[in-house]
Amino acid sequence: MPTAKQRRNTRKASPQATPPAATVFLIEDNEDTRALLDETLQHCGAVVSVYSSADAVMADLPEFLPTVFISDLSMPGLDGLQFMRRMRQVSPERGGQVPAIAITAYYEDYAAAEALEAGFNAYMIKPIRLEELTRLVKDLATKTPP
Repeated sequence: MPTAKQRRNTRKASPQATPPAATVFLIEDNEDTRALLDETLQHCGAVVSVYSSADAVMADLPEFLPTVFISDLSMPGLDGLQFMRRMRQVSPERGGQVPAIAITAYYEDYAAAEALEAGFNAYMIKPIRLEELTRLVKDLATKTPP
């Protein structure tokens, strides 16, 4: 079984390139959704690390912090809500204030409220509007944490 580092797919900009607007940790258990969002965000200049589980992200956090998390809410093991609740309890130096976007197929209003209560800064329903996602990532990446 691959390690968390092997599961992670990090792409870095060349030294001559303009620094990316964001470094993103994308947490999504659906392979097709991961690939689509990864490609879209990279196309817009982000450096993206993709994960199939929140548990894998937790293993990588001591090494590197993103400027934005994007996480599916419904995943096996540690789900998106549990992940964000844990993140909001850690120190800012370990990622406790990194802005985060919840993505889900659930349409219910309580899911949005629960995501915001857990500490997500924004909530998006699948299918994701890619232009809206890229705008939101850029906005969150440029804001200074409280």
